[in-house]
Amino acid sequence: MSTSCAVRHTHAVSTTDDVPAARSATRRVLITDDDAKLCSIIARSLERAGYTCAVVASGDQALWAVNANEPDALVLDVMIPHPSGIEVARHLRNDGFSGPIVVISARSTPDDRAAAQRAGADAFLAKPFSLAQLVRTLDQLTAPREHDRRSPEPPTGAR
Repeated sequence: MSTSCAVRHTHAVSTTDDVPAARSATRRVLITDDDAKLCSIIARSLERAGYTCAVVASGDQALWAVNANEPDALVLDVMIPHPSGIEVARHLRNDGFSGPIVVISARSTPDDRAAAQRAGADAFLAKPFSLAQLVRTLDQLTAPREHDRRSPEPPTGAR
């Protein structure tokens, strides 16, 4: 996955937070937002924290990139060119994407949060958000679960 994003507007995001140092297992994140500057800021922060990032600017590009690159997680803006981030999340969940989806949005009413949750989002961050908060959220959502780390149960009757 490579970092590239070509679009225009800017949103305020805190860049002064301490972003955790890189970890050993690389996790791939697809960032979808039509704000090129914000894409770059998020990608740099996630890469410093050990993630590999790809960036796209529309819902159509996100759907294509998920199928082509199989990311481990998504950071998905709600208000992107067609289809919307909510529609992308719903479509991916219906198609079986099981990785974490973190929705980001300048709109953060209870109805916006509920729509994201109904579409399958695992987390919702309102803009402006701290980059450290985004990293922590992705770290929690992509961390191996305890049952994934346990050794398999011995066969029945074996001791």
